[in-house]
Amino acid sequence: MSAVLFAAGLGDVIRVCYLNAGYRFLSETKQPVPVIVASHNPFSIEIFRHHRNAKNFILYDLAHKYEEFLNSGLRGADINRALCEFAGVDHARLIRGSANGHCPVFDAPDDVASESHIVFQPFAGNLSHRSLPPELIEKTVKVLRQLPCKVFVVTRSYLRPDVKGKVIHSVEDARSLEGGNITVLDNLTVPATLNLIKGSRAYVGSWSSLQQAAWFENKPVAVFYPEKHHDVRQPTDYAFGMGRDSTLGREYSKVDASELQEFLQRW
Repeated sequence: MSAVLFAAGLGDVIRVCYLNAGYRFLSETKQPVPVIVASHNPFSIEIFRHHRNAKNFILYDLAHKYEEFLNSGLRGADINRALCEFAGVDHARLIRGSANGHCPVFDAPDDVASESHIVFQPFAGNLSHRSLPPELIEKTVKVLRQLPCKVFVVTRSYLRPDVKGKVIHSVEDARSLEGGNITVLDNLTVPATLNLIKGSRAYVGSWSSLQQAAWFENKPVAVFYPEKHHDVRQPTDYAFGMGRDSTLGREYSKVDASELQEFLQRW
């Protein structure tokens, strides 16, 4: 029996939805298919629970096993094989290959009726370095308040410890930003959030999951990251949109409010 696997962070799950043939397969299958979701973001599985074809999915929520295997020292393909073995799924039957340009469709019970807005994501899965510093959030919000469009701030709280048990993600609280043209959405499902990106005019925020989605949807992106961030210093696949004219990428200390305002006014 063919199967699909989505593992690691929400950004990784999003990348697989856009790049791998598996998500397209899920949209077309008329037979039951195992779907292994093993993400340290506990809300990633919402993409599949709300999918219009979910009646044909045999869902395995293996977030706890992903963390267990990661903490034991496994990485990459070895984790994937261990997940398949635990679920009783033949690793060799995983759907592979390119999506060949297929653009994924996401189904949600809580879509926001809006277009031409801006999505602002100030937080990330690792609070120790990829969430925006408070002073940078304040600087960015001052720019966003001056724009003649709606701005949605997306947050989602959940507990995430590191290998040693130290909490690296917990509460995402942006309620103080609410007001004027800014609306805080703190409980939007993942598929509804991805649809919010699809309908947006631009993404602004941290180096995180939604920046990946915005690039896949060819949206303008203003993304801010720590000094000498490894994905940028020696570009990885996560930095695939950095060279675009529609991308403004800056280290935290180099974010300029006037530059950001001018960039956002272009779109």
